[in-house]
Amino acid sequence: MIEKFYLGTYTKRKSKGIYSIKLDEKKEKLYDLKLEYEVNNPTYICKFEDNIFSVSNEKNQGGISWFKDGKILAKNHHESSTPCYIDYSKKHKLIATANYHTANICLYEIKNKKIILKSKISNKNNEKISHMHYSKFFDDIDCLFVCDLGKSKIITYKIEKNELTKVSEYKSDEKSGARHIVFHPQKNICYLICELNSTIEILDFDKKNLTFKKINTVNLTEKNEKKWASAIKITKNGKFLYASNRGDDYIFTFKIDSEGNLELIQKISSFGKVVRDFTLSKDEKYLIAGHQESDNLSLFKIEKEGKLLFLNNDTFAPEVVNIINNI
Repeated sequence: MIEKFYLGTYTKRKSKGIYSIKLDEKKEKLYDLKLEYEVNNPTYICKFEDNIFSVSNEKNQGGISWFKDGKILAKNHHESSTPCYIDYSKKHKLIATANYHTANICLYEIKNKKIILKSKISNKNNEKISHMHYSKFFDDIDCLFVCDLGKSKIITYKIEKNELTKVSEYKSDEKSGARHIVFHPQKNICYLICELNSTIEILDFDKKNLTFKKINTVNLTEKNEKKWASAIKITKNGKFLYASNRGDDYIFTFKIDSEGNLELIQKISSFGKVVRDFTLSKDEKYLIAGHQESDNLSLFKIEKEGKLLFLNNDTFAPEVVNIINNI
């Protein structure tokens, strides 16, 4: 089986934009690194059908770009810095970005082959405190979830008539640095990875009222280890959860029990420097980790009990920040 992945990157040293890479499962190798689109600092990307949307920077202004079939179709740059997260809603046909530096959440729509800024939720008065780091649509409940890393919060917005209405806030542990979330596929449980204290908060999710309540906190690091958590992913069957800490460059494997609790079953080196992101293959037999500073991808095989078996880390990929599947 051959599977294709897309890589979002910084373009500070060696990278020139958005790349693709292929995985040959039979040979258990990554190959054919290809520059798909030349663009400045496309650190986070998302894909819908043949369309790729990325955060980007042009003439010192941040915004987003839209690519398809080897060409750039449209772009919109209007912020003073580049956003750090982007997502697309298939149901609502909207794009949302989170901006760490400006603390803005921007909502875009595509009309007449143009990217139109629909609305902007500004936190300008609190920009020295607020650092928006995540803006993810969950179309089945018509919500946009936002993580404010600076204020250590999850902010929930309801989408109604393509407008955002704030309905709730969850405050994580003080100075924890709420970064990204994943939901359990069968239970009303959410897992919040916190960057600054390298923890995972296990949260009960009230689907009716759209609120969160903490169940437990799991530490990723020991006292003498650098706290700098990065990515979190959960398997489709809800049995395993993976997380990474780019402080000391480890990937953690957790077994999820019947109540949604986490049991650490493995801590393994990411075999690179500054592991910013990772993803699972479609069949969830392999995990690919990307590194911002060592410019390499590491390939792991996922064994039946969920543990990772290291295969290789000699695939060049420059300044990787984000890895997505070709869906």
